[in-house]
Amino acid sequence: MVYKSESNIDLKRVIKTSLKYFKKWESPTRWGLKNTEIEESAQKKHLDRFDITEKTRCTCFSDSIVISVEVDDGNINEVFSTLVANIADMGEYILTNGVLIRGGVTVGNLYHDLGNVVFGSGLIEVYQIESSLAKYPRIVLSDKLIEKLNYPIYSKSASYPYHQYIDRLSDGTVGFHQMIVLQVVQNSTVITDKQLTEHLDLIRDVIIKGLDSSFNTPNVYEKYVWLKEEYEKLLIFTDDNEVKKKKL
Repeated sequence: MVYKSESNIDLKRVIKTSLKYFKKWESPTRWGLKNTEIEESAQKKHLDRFDITEKTRCTCFSDSIVISVEVDDGNINEVFSTLVANIADMGEYILTNGVLIRGGVTVGNLYHDLGNVVFGSGLIEVYQIESSLAKYPRIVLSDKLIEKLNYPIYSKSASYPYHQYIDRLSDGTVGFHQMIVLQVVQNSTVITDKQLTEHLDLIRDVIIKGLDSSFNTPNVYEKYVWLKEEYEKLLIFTDDNEVKKKKL
């Protein structure tokens, strides 16, 4: 996209707008409970345990974003729930603007201060996940993290909001993609039916455009094919509670 933007002013504007949007997430207050508090499983477990605003650090540089949240074994399920809800929300907004993201999540040692100094073994591990496992427009979880979460889930009482987002993906990894937030927040106060339709249509157009413009880049084409398949798996309900499958 960067190379193409050198001769395409519209694409340059998209990149600039997207990076400015990422920068906004460097404010700790951005990491709120909007998409977490609508979940019944969060309401039953006390919402204050899900608040990560004072625990989150975010650093943006070039086309990368590094996010860290202070966590302990006693609240990792709550912290992870709010983190996932916000990352998915961020990713979906960026996707409607034509930008795909991928990444990884792990738990480990990290130094990350408000001055944007960041280093540690956790960062190295998550970079390896992003570069070798994520591959498609998705966020992949590390084995180390999965072992600390209530996953897989065996009872409704053990459920957390993140269970609405993550899944076992087709290649065996566990993670989520940036469209899933629309499936989760539909029929809530977070989004109207009109906005839901508009976002789904925008994403559909992005996927079609990506498929139709990747003639000499098969590695890019396969990412859009994967995204198309996941788009068509979304469960979107109509007003009469019938499932409306999304097709390209």
